[in-house]
Amino acid sequence: MKLILTAAAAALCLAACSEPVASFVRPELLALAPEAERVNLMAAERHVLVVRHAIKISPDCNDMACPLSPEGEAMVTRLAELLGDTPVDRAYASAACRTRLTAAAGGIPVVAHQAVDGYAVDCTEGSTVSRRRSEAFAEVNAAATGWTLVGEHSNTSCLWMAAHAGTEAAQAAGCDGDGRLPEDAYGDIFWLHAIGDDWSLTVLPGAFSVSG
Repeated sequence: MKLILTAAAAALCLAACSEPVASFVRPELLALAPEAERVNLMAAERHVLVVRHAIKISPDCNDMACPLSPEGEAMVTRLAELLGDTPVDRAYASAACRTRLTAAAGGIPVVAHQAVDGYAVDCTEGSTVSRRRSEAFAEVNAAATGWTLVGEHSNTSCLWMAAHAGTEAAQAAGCDGDGRLPEDAYGDIFWLHAIGDDWSLTVLPGAFSVSG
């Protein structure tokens, strides 16, 4: 369902996508998409940009308060540049500091949910989060239009992809059989987009990476 264009759409794109589309609300983001997929991206009514958090201060720092490294902070700046001057309509993240800081690139306050259902620990010491990820899913599905930015982890990013585009599409995007992205996979944007209730997935590899 999810990563293949019809022949008609591909033919349209050859005519419409060969030049940058300045009228699209996020042209720098669109420019990173495969040319053959841009027609569907431009036609979509709903967009959900799922990103794994930017690089944290240390690979073995795994608690909820773990901050981003300087490189991670630069990645967030890069992500914000790709999104452009127009804030997203919704920004969600797991309750971890690193996911919240990454989703802040959307330009609006981030709404946090539990990192794992039933685990209420928040980024701030002594605080808790009661909201669950399913509530964010429901809000996205209820919206008729709009842009959503989601900051997640290597495993929970795959939950968004599978829930909307399907398990096969999530695996094609890099999620393994356990529903987890590779440990060294940072900087990719997983662009879920829908026309009506039909969700598709386009991957922008290394889109907000700043290394190398």
